[in-house]
Amino acid sequence: MVNVSDNEPNDSPAEKIDAKLKAVAEAAAPKPPWYEAWSQLGPHSSMEERLAVYQAIHRSGNLPDAASFWLVAKLIDDIAAEDADDELGEYEERMGDIEAAYRFDEGEVWSPGSSPEGYRKLREEYGRAWDDLFARRLVEFGEPEMAQLFREDREQFERLAEEGRQYFFGPGTPDESVPDLWLREFAETVAANMTADSAMGPLGYRYREEEGFWEIDIYPTPVELIGGAVDGEVVSPGFAVDLEGLRAMFERVEAFSWQSLGLAPGEGPYVAIKGSYQGREVYIQLFAYAPEDEEPGMKLDTIRRRR
Repeated sequence: MVNVSDNEPNDSPAEKIDAKLKAVAEAAAPKPPWYEAWSQLGPHSSMEERLAVYQAIHRSGNLPDAASFWLVAKLIDDIAAEDADDELGEYEERMGDIEAAYRFDEGEVWSPGSSPEGYRKLREEYGRAWDDLFARRLVEFGEPEMAQLFREDREQFERLAEEGRQYFFGPGTPDESVPDLWLREFAETVAANMTADSAMGPLGYRYREEEGFWEIDIYPTPVELIGGAVDGEVVSPGFAVDLEGLRAMFERVEAFSWQSLGLAPGEGPYVAIKGSYQGREVYIQLFAYAPEDEEPGMKLDTIRRRR
């Protein structure tokens, strides 16, 4: 999966949700019953206030069922996360003790199968406790049917949630976000020649074209760690590159180089290739690190798999 980035800032998730809700409200005649309450929400509104509005939207039928389902479930998930420190703090403390005993550096994540047995069991207990907390919050906030679906048919719950998320944000890599399909295919071909050393999200890339000459910067997007002692840490994934595989992508290679230090501050090392790709003149720089302003392309839950 490839994430396309440019130099323009992206709207925040909240702004994208509000833009979609605004479009729905403006298309309705008369205005939906939830419109006034929604229009009064602001940055300082509590999650509970916002949830009441989202539940009104869910009941109104103005949005597809999956979309309003996701709105409500996601916000209750966020509320449950606020309670996690109090209700699940003991688990995190015990996991932190194990990490310290094994000299587990801050920002690291044990690869699958390498963590101590006691730690794995603790993570499993934490996951079950979290699921119970989330289901209880669903019931407490008046969504017993959601709680039942979550407990009895997790696959359907996840399917509805993902369908609803895509209503607001689209799929992970919508074709319409890429000016030319060949660019996405180009980046995917580069990705096929990369092997991740740790959890790795989508590639990001930025590009510019002038008189038929393409300059493309490609990089691994950062990974944000969620849960436990590393919560909130943003790390760069390690990876190896098949250099001969990269070379073979091009019909003609004019220059092929590696820079141990970037030419500009903060760039980091990169591999550069200049040549012809599918009849286009291309200059690619494959960076070890993402630009400083790049948002995480993946959230890695070190405790459990999140929705």
